[in-house]
Amino acid sequence: MTSRAEAAGLRIAKALSYVCRHRDELAVLLDEDGNALRALEAAVGRPASDDGSLSALLDSLHTAVRRAGDPLGVYGGAGRSVLPAGVGDVDIVYRCPLQLCIGRSGHEVDGEVPHCGFAPTGTALIRERLP
Repeated sequence: MTSRAEAAGLRIAKALSYVCRHRDELAVLLDEDGNALRALEAAVGRPASDDGSLSALLDSLHTAVRRAGDPLGVYGGAGRSVLPAGVGDVDIVYRCPLQLCIGRSGHEVDGEVPHCGFAPTGTALIRERLP
């Protein structure tokens, strides 16, 4: 059974993965109200981001995204399930270079290697073949 801390950590990792993958779309959706997105990006860039502060920042971003018209926000729900990388029948996964989010499965990547939305510009996710 998963502990509360593990469940909270996985929830944060899934949300960060979603934000990383959809950062540009979220910025357009939020338009003038992008403070929550900018605050999260700034916090992730600091070395001492703890789960509590990330959770609070993700909650603020989730609320802003829902207010802007996306009913699922950054946490998704049943309509937008994000499985941890390596789950299912995948051979290739892309891991977060900062070890913050769940990364992506090879099935979610079309051609180009994806880049981390929170690491310095140009930092690619780490491609790995599963055993």
